[in-house]
Amino acid sequence: MPKGMPILSELDMERLKRCARASGASSEHRMLVEELEGTAMLLDAAEVPADVVMVNTRIECTVVASGEAHQWTLVYPDEADYERGCISVLSPTGFALLGTRVGQKVECRPPSGVPVQYIVKSILFRPEQLALAD
Repeated sequence: MPKGMPILSELDMERLKRCARASGASSEHRMLVEELEGTAMLLDAAEVPADVVMVNTRIECTVVASGEAHQWTLVYPDEADYERGCISVLSPTGFALLGTRVGQKVECRPPSGVPVQYIVKSILFRPEQLALAD
């Protein structure tokens, strides 16, 4: 698999396409989802490696420049609440992190316009792992 290619479950991709078609979705969100669909490797949820960041995954990552640590859960846009650590997969940071692997470095351009690089340190929780353990 090419390095840096995002890995997504087919179910996450379908849900993201639904989000992009929703009446409140911005043209930017639609463009991001189209870009993702064109570049991502789509797998059945059970086939996605355990170290891949998916929707509803809680991760720990650090800012490369400062070492500042963050714990976030990637969620669909309607569930986003930055104060609770839930970031939208269609936000610049969420989009950059979605489909990445532990140890991977990503760069995003948040609303401030200043690029930020993160390293995904660990996956703290991923619902699919619970289902596979049953």
